[in-house]
Amino acid sequence: MGRYVVFLLGIGWAQALFLRVHPPEQHFGRVAQGTLVKARFILLNEGKAPIQIQEIKPSCSCSVLSWERRSLPPGDSIAVEVSFNTAGKIGRQRKSFSVVSNAENSPTLFYLVGEVEATSLYGD
Repeated sequence: MGRYVVFLLGIGWAQALFLRVHPPEQHFGRVAQGTLVKARFILLNEGKAPIQIQEIKPSCSCSVLSWERRSLPPGDSIAVEVSFNTAGKIGRQRKSFSVVSNAENSPTLFYLVGEVEATSLYGD
């Protein structure tokens, strides 16, 4: 009987820590090569306990410009600003960012997506 109680308590705790990113994917459209793209995402604690955000890691040479705090109480949200320098990039881009935390769904991923058009060598 004791094993079942521990198992059920474990399920309840896991469900208590859930982080959602809104939007999970943000499109910046078509931009000229060399454009600095900036976007804002919202991290929302949909669980029943505080989430401790340890770090936000980009998968590329992107930057995480700012985020307000490391502890996120239940029902609360914070804004995260990111940037992506399109210099030297061409074509479809899908850059990921991972939020490392104590949430059950860590790392939680979000994406910056768009298309970079090459600049003309002739100044057209």
